[in-house]
Amino acid sequence: MRKTDAKTLKSCLPQWLREHGLPLHKPFACLNPAHRDAHPSMRYNEKNQTVHCFACGATYDIFDLVGQEENLTDFPSKMKAVNRRYGGGEVIRVTAKPAQAFPYKEGGGRPDPYFTGRGLSDETVRRFGLVVENGYAVLPVFAEGVCRSVCRRAIDPAVEPRYQNSRGAMQLWNSAAMERAAGEALFVTEGIFDALSLEELGFPAVALCGAANTGRLMQALDAREAKPERVILAGDSDAAGQGMNEKLREQLTARGIACAVLALPEGCKDVNEALVQDRDALQAACKAAAAVQEVQQQPTLEDEFLAYLGRRGAAVMPTGIAGLDKALDGGLHAGLTVLGAVSSMGKTSLMLQMADTLAAAGRNVLFITIEMSRMELIAKSAVRGTKERARPLLDGRLPEEKVRGLISAYRQKTGGRVELWEPDAPLTPAFLDEKVSAFCAQHESPVLFLDYLQLVAPARAGMTEKQTADAAVAMLKQLARRYDMPVIAASSLNREAYRPGSAEPGLSAFKESGSVEYSADLLLVLKYRTDADRENKTAPRHLALTILKNRFGATGESIPLDYEPEKELFRDGAAKAAPRTGRNIIR
Repeated sequence: MRKTDAKTLKSCLPQWLREHGLPLHKPFACLNPAHRDAHPSMRYNEKNQTVHCFACGATYDIFDLVGQEENLTDFPSKMKAVNRRYGGGEVIRVTAKPAQAFPYKEGGGRPDPYFTGRGLSDETVRRFGLVVENGYAVLPVFAEGVCRSVCRRAIDPAVEPRYQNSRGAMQLWNSAAMERAAGEALFVTEGIFDALSLEELGFPAVALCGAANTGRLMQALDAREAKPERVILAGDSDAAGQGMNEKLREQLTARGIACAVLALPEGCKDVNEALVQDRDALQAACKAAAAVQEVQQQPTLEDEFLAYLGRRGAAVMPTGIAGLDKALDGGLHAGLTVLGAVSSMGKTSLMLQMADTLAAAGRNVLFITIEMSRMELIAKSAVRGTKERARPLLDGRLPEEKVRGLISAYRQKTGGRVELWEPDAPLTPAFLDEKVSAFCAQHESPVLFLDYLQLVAPARAGMTEKQTADAAVAMLKQLARRYDMPVIAASSLNREAYRPGSAEPGLSAFKESGSVEYSADLLLVLKYRTDADRENKTAPRHLALTILKNRFGATGESIPLDYEPEKELFRDGAAKAAPRTGRNIIR
């Protein structure tokens, strides 16, 4: 059996990043659970095979990351886990390094005015080993009485970085509280100060050290025979905290553990703020939450449907193409749309224009580009409707001031809500799923664009083109349903559609059309209104967008469009398209 050493396994970090939809050549959100990274600050370092955050200073290698996922603390266990995933062989025996221990002791904290200002008594400070050192509040994390990780928070405005956590994965803070809470109520918070505030009032509390670390708590609860009678969810009042509460509720309910949400006193954003502002009100809220068990009521069908409508938000999203929006009863709806056309007709430009319009209206957009580069798409968007052209912009032939002006105008118009993602590895359906799921975990469900369908890579070797296309369509359909969002994918047409004098493109014109025809909710084809050779020489080109399938509406309508390739601009056509005979509904 092939043996794998630590150095070889360490070089598998790029594969881990790709599996989690993270880029190798640009910043991404910090993986430190204690760092709420509003602006992506972490980057991959190829030289030493680590990721490093330039804001909080956290540095991880693949052993840290896999250990964090699987709640492992010692190096041999982490190495075995990495080898199990990526090595496929026998691990060369290594001498285990002792787990790092920090010089902080339970019961060895030192009172400080900073902690007093956070509402914590000297007794609580000493009990949990809190200290102030070098401008930081030091919050030790103990496991079986030994400090295994440390969270440092700057309390001096002049101290940088603001967060300075120990290397490696943060453990659950105060996991010993689960022992005290057996058969009673356990409180769960995001941050350590919130859990400290609850302990100050005498309630057993665990901190996840980050709203995303619900899995670590579930693993700890699963490993225990004596579980808490109920869990009180005490996330912050912001979106991340409420998301933590909802995620924990789902996971706890699935395990048969009752849960309730702590109702923070009015005006308080988190537990620690509530402790400082009104200690008695927080005490009363905690007692009420611990005493009352949520009654799980079976929702009625009416309740389910209304809740579904409430989750959807804006159900109809105008594309900015007036004729298309009218034909679709207002615009795009959740579901899978496939846009087909022959090469160089403007599929990408049309989808990009829709994407920018949606972003300008406040929608999040994830535009996945396989055929063109991210910078090429930015150039197309930046020159749309201006006197400039994309090619000179890309070639660096425009003055710097002009370039800055074009890019700035594009960024301001879309509000930074368009993420153009250019995969740095073959885009398999699984890779697509990971990327979209990671995006949706951090943002409101977007409108997803894929350019284009036939460039999605096969999931495994030996798959035919049809099998590959079927798998890609199935994944897109699944994502549209899972996140209740519009998904728009460009598709090439088969060779028959390219031949002079060929019949008007129909359902069978889509390459590998079987899965496209049956799975798509909306099927559009972009075609010339008149002779193709003549249209290619005119400005604008006279095109038509025909609705071949509409699961919830009429088909057959042809929307006239005028396309100016040099301006990357589509407009509603001046002339009406010739009416088609008959209108039918395909369901």
